[in-house]
Amino acid sequence: MRILKHDYLIIALAAPLLFIACADNDVYDPDRVRPVAPVENPLGDDFVAPDGFDWSMLATVKLNIEVKDKFNGQYKYLIEIFTRNPLSDATATPLAAGYAKSGTNYTTEISIPKSIEHLFIRQTDPKQRQTVYQYITPKDGNTLSCQLYYPVTQTRTLNIPGKSGWDRISSLVKEYSGEQETSINELVENPEFEPYSNNQLKNGAVYVIKSGDVFSGQLTNYNGKATVIVRGTWNMNSTPQGLDIYVTNGGQITGQPYMGDRCSLEIQKGGFINSQSFQTQTNISVKNFGTFKVSGNISFNTGSSLYNDKNATFTTAADINFGQAQITVRNFGTITAQNAKDINSGVIYNAENATFTIVQDVDVTSTQILNHGVMRVGAFKTNSNLNSIIANYGTGTIIADKVIGGAIVINDNLFELNTFDCSNHTAATLYNNCTLIAKTSIVLGNLIMDSGSITGKRTSDKEWESAPSVRIINETTQELYNGSIIKAINFYTGNTCTIIGSKTEEASMIQAQKFIYTGTTHIKENLILDREKEYYNEEPVPSNNPWMVDKAATVVTTEYGTASNPINNCSGTVYPGNPGTIDPEDPPKPDTGDNTIYTYAFEDQWPAYGDFDMNDVIITIDKISTTNKDKQVSIQGHVRAVGASRKTGIGIQFLNVKSSGVTISGKVQSGNPIFEAGQNNPVVILCTNAHKFCKPNITDNDFAFYCTVPGDNSEGDGAEFEIKMMFPTAEEAAQAANIKNIDVFIITQDGHGIIGRTEVHMAHYAPTNLGTKELLGMSNDASEYNNMLKLPKKGYYLSTEGLAWGICIPNTEVWKWPKEYNPITNVYPKFKDWVINGGKAEDLNWISDHNNNIFVKP
Repeated sequence: MRILKHDYLIIALAAPLLFIACADNDVYDPDRVRPVAPVENPLGDDFVAPDGFDWSMLATVKLNIEVKDKFNGQYKYLIEIFTRNPLSDATATPLAAGYAKSGTNYTTEISIPKSIEHLFIRQTDPKQRQTVYQYITPKDGNTLSCQLYYPVTQTRTLNIPGKSGWDRISSLVKEYSGEQETSINELVENPEFEPYSNNQLKNGAVYVIKSGDVFSGQLTNYNGKATVIVRGTWNMNSTPQGLDIYVTNGGQITGQPYMGDRCSLEIQKGGFINSQSFQTQTNISVKNFGTFKVSGNISFNTGSSLYNDKNATFTTAADINFGQAQITVRNFGTITAQNAKDINSGVIYNAENATFTIVQDVDVTSTQILNHGVMRVGAFKTNSNLNSIIANYGTGTIIADKVIGGAIVINDNLFELNTFDCSNHTAATLYNNCTLIAKTSIVLGNLIMDSGSITGKRTSDKEWESAPSVRIINETTQELYNGSIIKAINFYTGNTCTIIGSKTEEASMIQAQKFIYTGTTHIKENLILDREKEYYNEEPVPSNNPWMVDKAATVVTTEYGTASNPINNCSGTVYPGNPGTIDPEDPPKPDTGDNTIYTYAFEDQWPAYGDFDMNDVIITIDKISTTNKDKQVSIQGHVRAVGASRKTGIGIQFLNVKSSGVTISGKVQSGNPIFEAGQNNPVVILCTNAHKFCKPNITDNDFAFYCTVPGDNSEGDGAEFEIKMMFPTAEEAAQAANIKNIDVFIITQDGHGIIGRTEVHMAHYAPTNLGTKELLGMSNDASEYNNMLKLPKKGYYLSTEGLAWGICIPNTEVWKWPKEYNPITNVYPKFKDWVINGGKAEDLNWISDHNNNIFVKP
């Protein structure tokens, strides 16, 4: 509630009168409390915290963790909880640790900073193999139930071949079968020419170039069809039309043949084409059952087709030019050329046991390349046309230097290349159901793998080199199903890309020495990231996980080469799996600890407002560790600054534990710490004079500021303290080590008479048994109903406007407190947003957004 300035003025004037009325002849009474008048809000009339804002930057999470026990309860699985990825930060200490096995889950409760977006759970199995799972942190007070295995919703017979992609092209492609050469035994020589012509054959005429003859003339038919049978040699340097030409055993065509309109050409077994070049007009059928050898270029025109039979060879020392559309090539034998150019809306079908070799480039647009045999190609260039299909069937092998451009690529056997590059083609898709070897680099658009692998070359039956570089382009999806694997030295994700693992119990894997995120990446389903290092661009990924890496809880992360799951596909064992130790045993339980640095910043004028520079006392808890079979808790910290101008003490109250049976040691101002007498909860006094604790050589009444004003009085790191407590049980120790149960407070005035000492705690933490209750609800305080301002109770150590006198700031480093005389809102401009917005997660970064008015040692 907002309090107006004139209200404060009236109450301030009335407070002394109230004190006089309460006094007995104005004689000091130690059993009475002097009333404290409320003061104006130093942060402004509009600085009011909403109802329900608790000032806490900590969240409590309950954990219930289940393992998939492969040892039927004979051994334990170690579970460790981290706020930083232990694979990225080797120094990370588990916040909690325990055991689970079949029928026994690991359950615990932890308190963590609300800024922690992810928890990391490391499992060590009885064969000492470790896996790390990442979970999104639930809201404060919620339970996180974890299954450290993939919950199978689909079943599949293990190690069966994948079939991804074929449903996409099944309606677009067809199978081709071999043909028989044409029987010409029934044809009778009938060399009839049109009148007045010695080269224009009549319709139905049959002209035979006899064995041993060399014919260099021109033959043609302009209106219908005639037949030419070549048993000798036709040195063709003309353009015949309307002829069905058969080159029989022992026959050959030489010269520079050009098949004109309505022609067909069939080279039968033992027949030859041995020419300088070869060309066709449109819709020309060429069938080769013999030998087709051209020293120069070969050109096919629109609608033409080439059939190359088993044991037939079709070769050129130059290029095959498919300069027009709808060319069909059916190869059952051997085809060899330098380049295959400009294939548009065509089909290249390479049958089982056939060989198709293009030394340099295959240049295609909207073309189907269907391979059942062996294809050796310099480069497939698909000209950015996504209607092109490269399909390598179950008996096929493709060996290429490069695949460049956008296309649908399906691999069901072996596809070996140096470079695969779909850069700038977000719709390009690779379907890999078997073995794809990338010796240099691969740039992927969309990827779907079903029991497939992408690796470098094979070195032994169970060893494959890593592909040097695998890169994903932006805004694409990669799906790795049913035990698929990508094995790379460097693996780069694109921006806004999604990587999906298997949806069956056969986990898929990406194994990379460097896993490099270049933008927002979503990773989900049953996937193992077996990696050495993770980077965002070229910088290591922060171990507390940045916003750009979204890993589902089913994604497992392992140290490079340690994943237990073997990966097998059509080529055999691609990754043998880590067998672990020979004999299983319970993993040893580690010490645990909290390495978050908790900075406690106090105002000392309670129950009235102070100047809100939040530097009257600065205390840090630097480390909390649990050792000695989880029963000993050690708390280490510093008193780092004192901006109070009066004697101020510091204490810690431990909640939800008892002091009975606890042994205590360590270091505080008085020497060894002890539990304070007269308390229900264990209370340890760190110091009774914070100024002298930080600077032992000063006098008892020297209350000069320490480390709040740069100058001579700011040397050193303050006063160091440590509290060690040995508890009877590990459960009690766990409670004492929970940061929410550690109530740090300051003492601004000693008790007098029956009046307790004046304590200032964090919001919602009650005073100790020795703290005064008389000031509750007085001045600006609303720990109880405030009679001065006639305003209701809000909670311990909260003002009527919902403000607090102490805050705990968790971070990876000591919070930088304001210099003296600088209200926190002037130094941390986003602090106000965090408060008046009710502590929203997006405002938690106020702690690192400051100007130059922070205290810095000179």
